[in-house]
Amino acid sequence: MKKHLYVLSKNWSRHGAFSGYECILDFLNQPYLLAKRIFIPYRFIKYFANNTQLKNYQSNTVIKEWSLLWQIFKTKTVHVLYGDMDYYYLHYLKRFPFNLRPTTLIATFHHPPYELEQRLGYNRSRVLGALDKIIVMGPNQKAFLQQYTKAKITFIPHGINTKYFNYNIECERINQILLIGVSHRYHERNKAIIKIVNEQIDTKFVVLSTPQNAKLYSSLKNVKVITDNISDAELLFYYQNSKGLLLSLIDCTASNSILEALACGCPLITNNVGAVRDYIPASTGIPVFETEDIQASANYIIKLLSDDKYLNTVSKKQRDLAEKYDWKVIAKTTEDFILS
Repeated sequence: MKKHLYVLSKNWSRHGAFSGYECILDFLNQPYLLAKRIFIPYRFIKYFANNTQLKNYQSNTVIKEWSLLWQIFKTKTVHVLYGDMDYYYLHYLKRFPFNLRPTTLIATFHHPPYELEQRLGYNRSRVLGALDKIIVMGPNQKAFLQQYTKAKITFIPHGINTKYFNYNIECERINQILLIGVSHRYHERNKAIIKIVNEQIDTKFVVLSTPQNAKLYSSLKNVKVITDNISDAELLFYYQNSKGLLLSLIDCTASNSILEALACGCPLITNNVGAVRDYIPASTGIPVFETEDIQASANYIIKLLSDDKYLNTVSKKQRDLAEKYDWKVIAKTTEDFILS
């Protein structure tokens, strides 16, 4: 009997066309079907969305989950791309009558353990326990999930489109350092580093973030704040033309910013938390700093700004590492896992 692969995905408005985990779909070799939306009255479906107690769980996702539940007579593999936001009602696939045909149920989880603790307000043993396989974006998620499920758990890194996010050696990098993004950012650490650098060298810091986060930097010297949504082309320009990305983190699993900077050869100035060292192993020779070592991070920025030869060496190492995370490689590993 033919086994169908169904994917439950979402498009994040904060992701560009070349960022986000949903980009994996463009690189799969296995034919798949997207979970479809069917018409159900909004007020009715809104009640069931709120009942999940999941942050960012949307009414559209209820419809997609239910559409998969009612395909009772199909043998199928279901992959939920954002398990920490889009997975709840599908645990009923393991109960009668929805289990009349066997289903392999898989979800990918993205958030670090402290945020999973906050987000997953349901009966975790019941909901997570229904999963057959789990993909984690960082090994630091495993211990949390293993408390509630016997699913097979594996770490498969997030991918990056290395054709779009590329290292353009012809670009002459501007004397500036980027700060990008929202999730899990350690702003006080960033601010402390900026103050030290400003005391020793003349440069510019460009902050691309939400108004709420960006205003934290507005009083600092040599800081340009951009809160408008920028295009994919503008984002690529900043990565290719800046001398570094300052990315202080509270915790993390995968990070689009880390992968995009690697692929563009934009030197990362980041700290050793969560899964950072799983994406940037010490063996690569790419520096990652301890969180409390503010001075070392500042010294690294100063060296990148003042020594183009050293900057180019770091850029090349980062680009070489990024090839390991090309979506073609990650999609193949993911297919092998979910279809085995």
